[in-house]
Amino acid sequence: MDNNNYTPMMQQYLEIKEDYADAIVFFRLGDFYEMFFDDAILASKVLEIALTSRDAGAKVPMCGIPHHAVKPYIQKLIEKGFKIAIAEQITEAGKGLVKREVIRLITPGTVFEDGILDQNKNNFIASVILTEKGYATTYIDISTGESFITDNLVKKEALDLILSLDIKEVVCPTHFDKEFINELKQNDLLVSHADDYTIHEYSYMNHLEREQKRAASHLLNYLSKTQMQTLNHLMPFTHILKVGHMHVDYRVKKHLEIMESLTNSSKTTLEYWINHCQTAMGSRLLKAYLNQPLNDKKALNERYDYIEAFFPYKPREDMLEHLKYIYDINRIVGRISFQSVNARDLFQLKETLNHIPFIIDTLKLYDHPKIQTLAKDMKDHKDLREYLEKAIHENPPITVKDGGIIKDGFNEQLDDLRYTNDKGQSWLNEFESSEREKTGIKNLRVGYNRVFGYYIEISKGNTQFVKDEFGYERKQTLTNSERYISPVLKEKEDQILNAKERAISLEYELFKEIRIYVEKYTHDLQLLSTQIAMIDVFLNLAIISEKYQFIRPHLHDSRLVDIKEGRHPVVEKFTTFIKNDVVMDQGEIFLITGPNMSGKSTYMRMFAIIVYMAQIGCFVPAAKADMPLYDALYTRIGSSDDLSGGKSTFMVEMVESNDALTNATKDSLILFDEIGRGTATYDGMALAQGMIEYIHEKIGAQTLFSTHYHELTVLEHTLSRLTNLCVKAKEENDKMVFLHHVEKGTTDKSYGIQVASLAHLPKSLITRSKRILEKLEDKENKVSLDLFNYEAFEEENQNIIDAKDVEVLEELAKIDTDQMTPIDALLLIKHLQNIIKK
Repeated sequence: MDNNNYTPMMQQYLEIKEDYADAIVFFRLGDFYEMFFDDAILASKVLEIALTSRDAGAKVPMCGIPHHAVKPYIQKLIEKGFKIAIAEQITEAGKGLVKREVIRLITPGTVFEDGILDQNKNNFIASVILTEKGYATTYIDISTGESFITDNLVKKEALDLILSLDIKEVVCPTHFDKEFINELKQNDLLVSHADDYTIHEYSYMNHLEREQKRAASHLLNYLSKTQMQTLNHLMPFTHILKVGHMHVDYRVKKHLEIMESLTNSSKTTLEYWINHCQTAMGSRLLKAYLNQPLNDKKALNERYDYIEAFFPYKPREDMLEHLKYIYDINRIVGRISFQSVNARDLFQLKETLNHIPFIIDTLKLYDHPKIQTLAKDMKDHKDLREYLEKAIHENPPITVKDGGIIKDGFNEQLDDLRYTNDKGQSWLNEFESSEREKTGIKNLRVGYNRVFGYYIEISKGNTQFVKDEFGYERKQTLTNSERYISPVLKEKEDQILNAKERAISLEYELFKEIRIYVEKYTHDLQLLSTQIAMIDVFLNLAIISEKYQFIRPHLHDSRLVDIKEGRHPVVEKFTTFIKNDVVMDQGEIFLITGPNMSGKSTYMRMFAIIVYMAQIGCFVPAAKADMPLYDALYTRIGSSDDLSGGKSTFMVEMVESNDALTNATKDSLILFDEIGRGTATYDGMALAQGMIEYIHEKIGAQTLFSTHYHELTVLEHTLSRLTNLCVKAKEENDKMVFLHHVEKGTTDKSYGIQVASLAHLPKSLITRSKRILEKLEDKENKVSLDLFNYEAFEEENQNIIDAKDVEVLEELAKIDTDQMTPIDALLLIKHLQNIIKK
């Protein structure tokens, strides 16, 4: 393409587009953002707007959107994963070509506009780099200022973290692990590239180690480049340690429907039923708790203490009422930092601050030292509240350059200009009345437009009454009227218009001063936001604990579990739930048998959810809960495949099972549901038995293992820590009745045909199936198990390559040495060494 063939304006567009080839360029032309060439063709389809053309030396495709209503269009493009480069006019229209520059690159991870983001969710952007300690992941929500870093991760942990946080954009080095990038893209994440690791000593990263600063700088430099400014509102980075947290990967959270439903209905998630927070900050904090369960007894007991502290009913209604009027402080502070805040945001901040003294007084009504400390530590921000009260109108417009923002009495000069303008308006009304009386023209009116200023308008039928002595000068002829000016009106016009324009201009300058003044309170307001979020979360958890009859778990250092009358907090909302106990010894394995639909999976999920709730710091649905802390939770529940990754249901089952078998410790919890059903009966049974024996002898983790292979129940005689459980059901008149009660014992058959009958399969098919089953069960050679021989297993195991060795070999096989820098190679070698040494 020869740019010289196009007009100067189009050449300007093409130069900008060259620098932002991977983005849709919004090119400002007057009151519209225009798009050209391929951007126009693509955007017209996605946004469902008309595609036209423009003569710019040659016909080029074009579409446009109004700049004052750009938000819904940005939202639609961002949701589809596009980047948008905003090219604004930075010089006034006049002589010559208006200069335009990209002032900001909007991507899925860098949106901060109110009305586009979900207020109850963080919008994180992440970066991943390889350091000598492993993969480091930095993630920031620029709309709230929250900043996090976690390092010493293996590749799978980094990917799990990104998927769990529902991150939409990930920044990676240009030459990065292709498999990792492909995994991100398969999950519909936007991958951006950057290679700037320059460390700037920002105050919010002073506490980080050098390698952590390098990882954080990788993301900060990308954000600085795309947002064209320093992010002064970022909070100090929170370093998320693996120690102190329970390891739960993305698939486990999905299996258990913690925040994501398997049925596309939010009502089946744990989050839906326990998140009744009143504020956006509270909802986001609770979501963070759900994403990062703890393995720290002291921290968890502190959360339980806060829930108990908020139990008293008397102050509750007052607190809830005040929390309803708390706006999103973090995002208002973010918009102040980005200089995109409007007067309505500041009015909402003032309204929020109006309720803080009442919240402090309500906290003092709680007779608990933790709540009293909260009340003591919370500032009422009286000075800022009073300042905003004096400055901002009660119902200000969203626009900041058209006036109507600042209250009377805030600035003397503005008051004088307004007085002159208001006085001028009164003079115009009086002038119009006096001219009607002087001329005798009753429909004479005084009007205004930007081209001619103030004028006198007289209808065509009355122009005959205009006399020379009136001093009117014809200025414009319309279809039905004539417009005139007079020396008196012209003289007053300068005075009135000058006051009005100066008042509007001064208001904008004062607004910028107010914005700068409020920005000084950034840290204090972020602290206030954190305090409000804590109050909201723990008050919410106290209310739902009382409402749903949740109790405080008792955490201890032994590996014993004693849960009485446990319930599933979601399932019980849809059906009559049969309460069940879970009583386990150290390293005990429960082998659970019973018919389909009898409740095996629900029993396992119930226990897993109780553990999960306890380790996010929530009360649990049970009558009693004495339990240990788990370092990790592994599940293989439900049927799924990964067709895009070339994996069948059975292969996914084996991969997920391997994750538990490779990484679990004696302090982990494993839940396996129907392992081996995706292959032949004997293959599946052999694998199931092998896994049970491996967990029993090699790992020692508490495990719930449900199966239809009731032949496996004989393992109870040889494995000392295995206990058979069964879900009770009874057969009446050849029909199944499910009791959903779990107790010690075994099931000697699977009742598959009876369950098929409940599904109303044809009667002749059911009859035939029963006859076939009778013949199969009548065979003399029954299935017998080759019981576990530990010594043989140990001897055999010596020839098996360790899983860590396999990981290192796979990493080495994938290396593209042509694309690696020397520093990348050294980091990778150090990373692989660390894997082997662990």
